[in-house]
This record gives sequence, C-alpha cells and structure tokens, in this order.
Amino acid sequence: MDTYLVPRKKSHSLWRLGALTALAFSAAPSTLYAKTALDTPRWAISVNDGHSITLPNGKMATGSTYSPDSAVLIGFHGSQPFIGNGIELPGSVQGPPTMAWVSPNSDWAIVTSGAKAGSAPGAPLVPDTRVSVLSIEHGVPKLIQTVEAGLGPSGVAVSNDQKWALVANRVGGTVSVFKVVNKHLVDEKIIDFGKDSSPTTVEFLPNSQDAVVVLRKRNALALLVREKDGYRTAPNMVSVWPSPNTMDISHASGLIAVAGMDKVAPGVSILRADQTGLHELYRFPVAPGPEPLHFSPDGRILAVGSVNDSNAHPERKGSVSLYHLDEKSATKIAEAPVGHWPQGIIFSPDGHTLIVQNNTDQSLGVYHVEPEALTFERDIPLGVGPSASASAW
Repeated sequence: MDTYLVPRKKSHSLWRLGALTALAFSAAPSTLYAKTALDTPRWAISVNDGHSITLPNGKMATGSTYSPDSAVLIGFHGSQPFIGNGIELPGSVQGPPTMAWVSPNSDWAIVTSGAKAGSAPGAPLVPDTRVSVLSIEHGVPKLIQTVEAGLGPSGVAVSNDQKWALVANRVGGTVSVFKVVNKHLVDEKIIDFGKDSSPTTVEFLPNSQDAVVVLRKRNALALLVREKDGYRTAPNMVSVWPSPNTMDISHASGLIAVAGMDKVAPGVSILRADQTGLHELYRFPVAPGPEPLHFSPDGRILAVGSVNDSNAHPERKGSVSLYHLDEKSATKIAEAPVGHWPQGIIFSPDGHTLIVQNNTDQSLGVYHVEPEALTFERDIPLGVGPSASASAW
C-alpha cells in the first residue's frame, strides 16, 4: 500500500490489481453486476457513462464503441467496499458528478442523464432530458419511472421529508420542481433562471425544506425557499469562486462547499446558511479542475479532487486532497494521486475509506483515510466509466 502525507511532492503510481472484479452487463436490463449473500441496508451508488469519449481538444464526443450506461450499488462491510447489484439506465459524465441521489434508508434513488450519444461516432453529445427513478429492495435496483426534466438535467436532490425533488437543468437554465408521491415524481413546475445561468448542482439545507442551487455562468448561489405550492427564489444571490460547478452540504456541520473551476485560479468557497440567507465564510485555492468534492459523514473533512486536464492528456493524472474545516479556515491534511478524470467521491459510513471514481480508467480507487494521510489500497475495475455518485449517508 502507498501512503500519502502533506506536503509530499513525489508522484506515485496507482496501478494495482483490484481485489474485486466487477462483472460486465449482458444485454438484459435487469442483469446484475454481482451477487452477494450479505445484505447491506444502506447503499452508495455509482452512475456510469458508457457512451462518451474525450477528444484531444478536451471536448466530449460520442464513442465508436461503447457499453450501456448504468448504475451500480456499492456497499460496505465495515470500511471495506464491495460491488452490489446494478441496472442499465441513462447516465452521463457531461455535467457535475452530483447526478444521483439515494434515500437515507436506501429504498429508492434518482439518477439524471445530462447528455446522450450523438448520431455517429465522434459526433457531439446531445443534451438529454431523462430522469430515472429506482426502487431498491433487498439490494436490487429496479427502474420504476422515467420522467423528463429540462435540457441537460444534472444535480438532483430530494427534500428531507421526501415530498419534493429538485433537478438542476444545466443546458436549459432551469430547475425542475417535482412533487414526490409514493416514490414517483409528479406535477413538474419550472424555476427559470435564464439561458445565461447554467444551474449545475442543487442541495437541500440540513433540517430545512429550503435548497441551494449553483448557477455556474453567474458565479453565484441562489436560495430556493419552500412555499405551500412549491419553491420561490430568494431575491439576493451570493457570489462564490468563479465557475462554480459541484456543491456539497454537510448535514453534520451545516457547512456548504462549492468548487470553483476557474482555469487560471481554481478554488473552493465555504458558506453557511441562517435565517437571513446564505453567507460566505472564506475561500481557499485548490489544484486544477476541482470537479469532485464531498464532505465526510461527520462534516469535519472535505475531500476535493483535481481533474488536472487528465481527461484530455493521458500523461497527466488527477489527485485528491483532504481538508480539515472550521468556521474560519481550511487546512490541508492529506493528498494523493488518483487516476484519469476523477469524478464522484464516496466516503464509507464510518469515514475511514474514500472511493474516487476514475472515469477514463473505468475504475474506483479505494483509499484508507488516516488522521493526516491517505493510503491507497486498490482499484476496483468496472468496465465502464463512472461519472457520478451519491450515498445514503
């Protein structure tokens, strides 16, 4: 195993043989990735894009051959992850890695698809509109509904009472508001922020029915206030680090983290919400391309990934850094190299294991989290590019 401390400049190879091997899908949509005799009541989910490639100029396009898009459940025996059952459904790497949601007791989930394959190999991807709703019974995901949202549905979240679902439509400039009835999405309404807004991620505040949406092209966050018949936008938006994309909100600490993907000077904004609205506490710089970002279950640690142009340049790899946060500052406590084009980040329920989705490598990198170090343990091959993630905790 390789252990990475801070500061540490030397690069280390991550390529090791995974201890687990994922099984490929067959043509049947209900085919399972793998079976296990052990039942895990709470799940994480990896959404996988099998149709996209990255061209040398960094733009995404349609692959010449590809696997079905899919979602696969990830369980934990203590801190150790294992691959659960999977299902074919639309998924996309175009957009933030927040394009999934899992209920706290893992009995249902929602997956969005920001883009689908074009008409021919090498053709541009086409904005999608599909949103898939899954039931999860005894660790088996089943598609129970497909609905349409706006163009480029990206981040998705469900209210704490599970009565409302919000989908940020990155291309359409809107947020879709759905009522939730018996784990189904109904009566869609639209909050229109305009074509120049690019909503990417939406999350609900802890112990509240209000939500926050990232508006990438406006470099701002908007507060969505719960009303009897839906949601309205609060009048004042809050500026954050330029080119915000991925957001996470800790239900343990109440802190809000937003990754700004400015190409010249990337960074993260830390905020908090109170009865008067959203307030930025501070900002700190991070490594290039901070697309992945996620809090530990206890809210004390923020994991920030760096793409580092590894999606377009095979000679480069990404990285992941851990920061200890308080109300005034962020302190980097560990960092480690990861694979090509890191996407979603998943912590184990106890916070001792970190999983990073490596899209180009079609694998999950598994790391042991120590007080001030990250130890690489193994890669779990998937056979398809993981693109988004969510967990029930």
